Amino acid sequence: HEDDHEGDAEDDYEDDLAGTTARGAALAAGLSAQLAREEAEARPAGVRAPASAPGPAAGPDAALWDDRALPLLPLQPPRTGREVLTAHITAMVCCAAMDTAGAAPALDWLDGPSLLFDGARTADLAPSVLSLVETGDPGPLRAWMNDLGIRPEKPVRLV
Repeated sequence: HEDDHEGDAEDDYEDDLAGTTARGAALAAGLSAQLAREEAEARPAGVRAPASAPGPAAGPDAALWDDRALPLLPLQPPRTGREVLTAHITAMVCCAAMDTAGAAPALDWLDGPSLLFDGARTADLAPSVLSLVETGDPGPLRAWMNDLGIRPEKPVRLV
């Protein structure tokens, strides 16, 4: 059964982008490739250990005290192309909302990043972005942005 699992990663990636448009899949592939390049460039710098590592002297119990071998938090699986594309579109919409409509960023302890308009949390951005990513239909996202006064034609400040 080992032969059954050889192409699972590629199949999962293709299945992840199967329902998107050709332009969406191409954009997701480009974003995923850029993310992989950035991670590969950052990896050698983070992997190198200092020449003289502080800690207990080498010995049979040294491995018990070496906390650098384990991650502090569980490792997350790599993000799919669809997840990367969705995150980028959401980030750009949030930047445009803050620049043109006076929105404020917020952090919900359960749901993570969120957006505040007039002190109230907006909960309907994700379905609009998913509609754009999955079907290529910009209608729901445009309507959501228009309802809140977000002007997508304005340049976004990336600060």
